[in-house]
Amino acid sequence: MRILMLGAAAVALSGCSFLGLGGNKATTKYNNSTGYYSQQAAHKPVTTSKCHTGNCLARWNLEGGIGASFPVGNNVITASRTNPNPNNDFNSVSFSEAYNTGVRAELGGSYALAPNTKITLLGHYEEASSDGVQDLGTIGGQALSGELTGYQAYGAELGLRQYFRPVNGVILKSVRPYVEARAGVSHVDDIALRDTQLGDTALNPNIGFYEDSWVPTAAGLIGIETPVAKYTTIGLETGLRYQGGLKSDTSVLGAGSQLGGLNNSNGRLSIPLTLRGRYRF
Repeated sequence: MRILMLGAAAVALSGCSFLGLGGNKATTKYNNSTGYYSQQAAHKPVTTSKCHTGNCLARWNLEGGIGASFPVGNNVITASRTNPNPNNDFNSVSFSEAYNTGVRAELGGSYALAPNTKITLLGHYEEASSDGVQDLGTIGGQALSGELTGYQAYGAELGLRQYFRPVNGVILKSVRPYVEARAGVSHVDDIALRDTQLGDTALNPNIGFYEDSWVPTAAGLIGIETPVAKYTTIGLETGLRYQGGLKSDTSVLGAGSQLGGLNNSNGRLSIPLTLRGRYRF
């Protein structure tokens, strides 16, 4: 439901301009190359803007986006961190093996420090479903298997975006590239290991694996924007995002457990692919 609500808000950004919302802006002239606009009174050729020389920086922007999040690195099940035991032979499982491609939605705003530089603040929600039962290795020669519960996270990131000079596109009239660096926090819901089985014996149906935890995030992004209406642009961005390690749940997988140490992830890497919308005021 949260994904649908955030996605609808992102799509609604483009609708604002077509519905004529945002006041009497029909006579505003915007320069996509400089980021400035000037206002003219209806039926009057003179500039009515109070800004110096009639050039006003469109500072406030509403932004949103929705897209895929591809897990690409680091392990969620960490065989190398278990206690040495000659009877055990565990397998590590990466995030990309344990989870399907996730869905990420963002909603927030940005403020222009200069025509080509913006500060962004975006809240996010992300989820990914389990990719099914995993081969976790063996204990005493018997096969061990289990499935991780779904991944869900929400949080916020603060960023600095730098635009470059627009270029003429092959299909699009104008394309404006940019780069952005972000840092923030994300709250990841608890994750359990369910339907765990050793040989023909079913173990605890739900073993706590990771606790609810706040983790740091950082991202480096690149993207392009193109105007679709007088006050609205859409864009496509990608890059690399890092999420800090999750908090291990030791209620069952403590130091004395044979499975202890399997839940010591040191972080998560993912590649986002996001369709963005921006509405400037």
